[in-house]
Order: sequence, then C-alpha cells, then structure tokens
Amino acid sequence: MINFHCMESGDKFRLVVASTLKENGQPDDGEWNSIQFIGPSRADAFEYVSYGKIYRIEGDDAVQEASRLAAYVSFGGLLMRLQGDPNNLHGFEVDNHVYLLLKKLAF
Repeated sequence: MINFHCMESGDKFRLVVASTLKENGQPDDGEWNSIQFIGPSRADAFEYVSYGKIYRIEGDDAVQEASRLAAYVSFGGLLMRLQGDPNNLHGFEVDNHVYLLLKKLAF
C-alpha cells in the first residue's frame, strides 16, 4: 500500500480507473469480494486499489455536445472528480462500480 506521506508535489504516479480487475477484461459481478480474485489480477501491478461507485456525471451544458465531462466517484469517504474529454470518459455511467489503481513511479 502506498504511504501517501511519501508522495510529494512533483512525484510521478500511474493512476488507472478500471471497471474490472480481471486480466481477461470480463466484467466483475458488481460487488467487491477478494476471494473472487484467485490468480492473476490487474491489481497485482499496483500498490493501492480502491473500489467505488460513480454517483454523478456532469457535462458542459453551454454547447449541444459536451466538450468536457466530469465523473464523480465515491470510494467510501474518498471522493474523486475526474474531468476531461468525453472520449476519455466513454463508458462511465451513474451507479457503475469502478476500481481506482495507483502506483508511485520510481523516476
């Protein structure tokens, strides 16, 4: 697990938001259960993994097609707002569960 006290401004890290931890990309059953991940998992390459739920999605209402979207995810006390191009947030839907995977990089 990452010691966040060791993270400093300018540190590099890899962050992935995934809908499943299964290596083959098959969907999870919608509930976290560590027993279901016997064998290799996407989580194996990361130091921190959290399971959360998308609770809100906002778009830029000033134009007909949103130029930016924001997805809000709750990880049971840790709240995240992920904002970006709609193409990068494709597939994010309210009430979907996601995994946050994080790893501090060494350079």
